[in-house]
Amino acid sequence: MKRLLSLTILLFWVISLAVPSLLVAAMIEGRVVSGDEPLAGVVVTAHASLDFTTKAITHSVVSDSDGLYQMELPPGTYALFGWNDDQSQFAFCGRNPVNLTTDSTWVGLQAVPVETSKGTLYNDDYSAAIEGQVLHDGSPLAGAHVYLYLDVAEDLKGQGYRLSLPTAADGYFRFDGLPESNYYLVVRHRQNGQRVGPVQEGDQFGIYPGNPLTARSGQVQHVKVHSVTKLKDASGSETFGRATGPVLSGRVVDPAGQGVAGVHVFAYVDRVIGHQRPAAISTPTVADGRFLVNLPEPGTYYVGAREAYGDSPAPGELFGMYEESADHGLTLEKGNNLDNVRIVVEPVAIF
Repeated sequence: MKRLLSLTILLFWVISLAVPSLLVAAMIEGRVVSGDEPLAGVVVTAHASLDFTTKAITHSVVSDSDGLYQMELPPGTYALFGWNDDQSQFAFCGRNPVNLTTDSTWVGLQAVPVETSKGTLYNDDYSAAIEGQVLHDGSPLAGAHVYLYLDVAEDLKGQGYRLSLPTAADGYFRFDGLPESNYYLVVRHRQNGQRVGPVQEGDQFGIYPGNPLTARSGQVQHVKVHSVTKLKDASGSETFGRATGPVLSGRVVDPAGQGVAGVHVFAYVDRVIGHQRPAAISTPTVADGRFLVNLPEPGTYYVGAREAYGDSPAPGELFGMYEESADHGLTLEKGNNLDNVRIVVEPVAIF
């Protein structure tokens, strides 16, 4: 009996070493809402990517009358989506993908109506088209951009494969001459009018419930994409990969050493900082200039700060680079964070 007990303890110890993630769970809890109202009857699913057609890693119990749900997962990075029983409502999280630790994490989801696409004949047998309408609270949304992505490898961020013109007053958009393929549709309407950059509190954004949409040669796919308003972001930064690496933090200041609010800190992996997508970007700095950037992985990054995003810094825009190294780079190793980083910004002058 003693030998059997010892063998059982040893076996448990070996399994514990082999699959530690099974022994440590992160609790997710949150609320699903439709507009300002809680939405009951939604099952929230966790996925390894923003392709919600893949098999879910796990799912919650059905949201209750207050829209509340719960689920447990091993620490990691997940994309969260939800559907009600008759598939007429689709919910998504504005922070997707969400990085979970062993602590309890609150993750809210916002729901939009589901409307199926319709296909009609296109005047080109060798290419396809996608057109449709962007809606917000049931009304057309003007000035929004629709983005087409070929895959979810970069979490549906950045400019993507194709970018529409701003939507008209009736919310209309169109893509012509598309190769036959599957496309992921995302809509964003930024208050600052920019085409690219992080979606901030008060901006509108949406994910098409029919992703990936199949565009076939000789056809026009007609869709409606509903958007929601971005709520206050509980995360410290936005990454264009996964925020699984070290944390970079510090202050952005003016030449006099005073904190500067409202600028973003960028981290690039390429020494030549052009128009390529950064690896990570902070939310706007607060009143004392403090920032935090979650980096996707250990390595060397080239760091700067500016007010806007995309294109070259404009005259008068606040801009500056990390100056503690000649090439503006810094290196973070696995498990090591870097704080007290100081970046000085001043208006761009053209001579």
